[in-house]
Amino acid sequence: MVSSSDSAGINAMQLTDERREHQQQLLQDLWLLTLFMVLLATALPWFISSFDIDFAAASWVLLALGAIYVGLTLAGHGSSESGRARQRIALVLHAAGVVALGLLWQRCGGLQNPAFLLAFALPVIAGSMLSRWQPYATAVLAVLVVAAVALTQAPELRWYAGGLSELVRALTRALGASSQGSTAPGAFPGFYAPVGYDIVLLEVFTLLIFACAVASESLGNAFDRLMEHLSSARLEADSGQRMWSALVRQLPVPALLVDAETQQIVLSSERLDPFRADANDLVGRPLLEAMRFSYPERLQELIAGEGGIATAVAVHVGDELRMASVRVQHVTYEGRRLALVLLEDTMSVFCVTAALDAEEHAALVINARGRIVALNRAASALLPEAALGHEANRALARTSGTPRWWEPGVTGRRRIHVTLARRAYLATATQVAVPGEQEAMYVLTFTPLLPSSDVAETAIGALR
Repeated sequence: MVSSSDSAGINAMQLTDERREHQQQLLQDLWLLTLFMVLLATALPWFISSFDIDFAAASWVLLALGAIYVGLTLAGHGSSESGRARQRIALVLHAAGVVALGLLWQRCGGLQNPAFLLAFALPVIAGSMLSRWQPYATAVLAVLVVAAVALTQAPELRWYAGGLSELVRALTRALGASSQGSTAPGAFPGFYAPVGYDIVLLEVFTLLIFACAVASESLGNAFDRLMEHLSSARLEADSGQRMWSALVRQLPVPALLVDAETQQIVLSSERLDPFRADANDLVGRPLLEAMRFSYPERLQELIAGEGGIATAVAVHVGDELRMASVRVQHVTYEGRRLALVLLEDTMSVFCVTAALDAEEHAALVINARGRIVALNRAASALLPEAALGHEANRALARTSGTPRWWEPGVTGRRRIHVTLARRAYLATATQVAVPGEQEAMYVLTFTPLLPSSDVAETAIGALR
């Protein structure tokens, strides 16, 4: 049996794996969106306007971005044991994608195409799926790559780059070497912007990209909180499931949990006597196949419908026949509609009721409040006013004018002669004590008294 601490540890591991899978999926989706966005932003203007770029060189960069996306996809489908290695590969591919975006921007006009810089926002947001500080690292890398491309295209900016680090200079030399002989003088020939325009462009881009980094960190934190809430909800759901499963198994009455659609038994209580001795082989079997009911249609309607109570249901238990009262209550769990079927053994009640109905003398039971709680068929025929829950004084008003005359007092038994329907009866009231209570119940029977002429005729008939 798994303890609660072990279950919490297993759920925490499952949550970590699920969080990693969601993060990898979001990372792949964001890079796929980036790929399609830059593809359309490059091909569509070149196709429908005079966007003068080297589309062949840009296509090679787009092909490299596609290869990076494929690498991220393959790195996300590894075993959980190689998680750290796949994380490092994803970091390298993510950085390579940012550099490739810089090269594509260079091929698509560079400083003459400032709107293209919006494409760097998506990799920065995707960095939050790798680690907490990755958005800022991606933003720094994007700023360095964009600055290096700007330095290769605007020689006037190199005076401002005198205090930059060797990394920017190395990127400038690499990008400048890769662009020799492969780019046109500009996407828009004759376009000229002062160096102040380029500086403002780089400053605004830097502010925008770091704002995206801050926003992506907030999104990452919100994602982590949502995953924690999901973990707590799952723990509570698992705890609730274990609780009600144990509750169903430990119910003191025979109980079955049935799927309302397939009518297969999902769970059963450990106590199924007297309807079944063994409950181990019930799970997974259809209810009407596991237990034989005389009228299964009534039970099917309750399970498939809104539930309810079915009384006097006959159940075959081997060679014996048992009577049960079936109560069906529907519950919903994980989108499934389940029916809780409670079986109450009413064999003794059925037998006592049958015996009372078979008795030719009228009999009824009155509680201490003076209300009728049981009566047989003969009593219903003799006393039309008598019914379950009715006041006994009103039902027996024709027998005697004295209220509550059926109370025998100290003797515990009382007999009086009454007349009903022009016939004399001997009414016998017997007091029955309720265990642990001072109040009592009263059993009232009516025995007909034959007139003398009827007695004589009966005796002559016996002699003949």
